[in-house]
Amino acid sequence: MSILNNALDSIAIGLEDFESTDDRRIISATRNIFSGILLLFKAKLCEISPQGSDEALIKQKILPETDEAGVIKWIGRGKKTVDVQNIKERFESLKISVDWKRLDNINKYRNDIEHYHSTLKRDAVKKMISDSFIIIRDFIVDELNKDPKSLLGDKSWKILVEVNEVYLKEKQKCDLTLEQLSYYTDEIFHALREYNCSECGSDLLEFDDARCVFKCRACENELQYDEIVNDAVNEYYAGATYLALKDGGDIPVVDCPLCGIGVYIVHEGVCVSCGGSANHQCAGCGSNIPAEELSDSIFCGYCNYKIDKVMSE
Repeated sequence: MSILNNALDSIAIGLEDFESTDDRRIISATRNIFSGILLLFKAKLCEISPQGSDEALIKQKILPETDEAGVIKWIGRGKKTVDVQNIKERFESLKISVDWKRLDNINKYRNDIEHYHSTLKRDAVKKMISDSFIIIRDFIVDELNKDPKSLLGDKSWKILVEVNEVYLKEKQKCDLTLEQLSYYTDEIFHALREYNCSECGSDLLEFDDARCVFKCRACENELQYDEIVNDAVNEYYAGATYLALKDGGDIPVVDCPLCGIGVYIVHEGVCVSCGGSANHQCAGCGSNIPAEELSDSIFCGYCNYKIDKVMSE
């Protein structure tokens, strides 16, 4: 059986798991659908691997060999195939387009529900299936040059379309309740829109105006603003924070230098908990104060050091 057939079978089985009334099959659904997506990617790598290379592009180990004419060829070796990171690197090198942010979200969601969320409902998996639908559809059309409905089959295609449409409608309703609130900055609204429930992993967060609480539509978990806003904002800026620490850029968020409780969004100059704003320009030397030096002082770290030194003399 070909890798492409394996991919289609894995996706179909995952959707069958999702449709089952047995809640124990929820985790299996996410695992099978994600596996099916990776197999679709591997099918593409097999398709474009050079003839006689033993499908080199899906192998983790690729070694050079010379043929009778002395021409060097790269041959796949071993049974180990590429993982997610390998696929990402090879696709980017080969100019094969994938919505990596969406795929990373699916992978994170899969890991979360396998390792952290013990009580799951079908509604909590709709986000993952909706994201999967978009990636599967686009990849089949753009990279495999096939019709997704014909390739997946009517049953699987119908489930994917229906789940995607239902999820988008529910998400839109949830977002409208969040949009009606007032925030210290719009960035908080954007972060809450992407917040995943700590109980079930769903991002269907809504505001219950009658009870004045945030509520997960999937599992009915109720939360106060202060309970979720810091986690939501930290998660929203996680990618940018990682790149800043890795490459030496500006850190987007720090602990609030004023209240010490909330997350402080540096470029917005506001704390998501207390709403306070620190001084960003040193009153002594006039320079911009680095994010890690922001405090309740009007001076930068160096000027504070000089002041302290003078005061101690």
